[in-house]
Amino acid sequence: MNWESLERQDWHLWILAVLLLFVLGVSLLSFMFPSVFWLGRETNLGAPERAFFGFCVLLALTLVYMLQRQATVRRLKRSLYQAQVAASEAEQQVHLVSLTSLPELHQFRDSLAMEYRRASHAGESLSVILLDLGDDSEDKLGRMVHLLRLMLRPHETLFRLSPQRFGLILPIMRSADAEAFASQITDRVRRSMPGEQVTSTVLVYPEQAGSLTELEGRLRVLVN
Repeated sequence: MNWESLERQDWHLWILAVLLLFVLGVSLLSFMFPSVFWLGRETNLGAPERAFFGFCVLLALTLVYMLQRQATVRRLKRSLYQAQVAASEAEQQVHLVSLTSLPELHQFRDSLAMEYRRASHAGESLSVILLDLGDDSEDKLGRMVHLLRLMLRPHETLFRLSPQRFGLILPIMRSADAEAFASQITDRVRRSMPGEQVTSTVLVYPEQAGSLTELEGRLRVLVN
């Protein structure tokens, strides 16, 4: 439901409320009028007449107050709606910047080689996770990238390997931990974006690839 339809329905409700108040007030005045003016014997303005005119003024002031309050509420609602739209657009822009600023495939290869040399010299594990998203919408991809960056530790890096495929290089992470982290990522992305198809592939040095050439070869098959 957009703002125009919401505002129209709110305006209809206010018109109905004012109309009902007006009808009730006029009906009460119509019952008061005969007893005040037709059945009264006093020639001067007595208490019933003063009460009648006072009620007329009160009814008019009430209607004016309700209309003014309705106009104020509409202005506030419009301001809130515009602020919400501006915040949503700013959030989309942040997601788009997060997506377009990601390092790409050639930087992924350079980082992989550097992290492999570090892991092989230190005798540590090196994990790589490939993520594929079924939707190629820039907004949804940006939301996923923003979510992934919140989950990564400072020394872990996210790359965009193709329009719908992303890669993570995770130093010092063993196979079981990498599998659990990949499952956590896919579950969290699916909860944040219901209906999206997210698949993950995990490769770990040295359990699944004993050398950089073997690791790059397996990744090349998956990426291509």
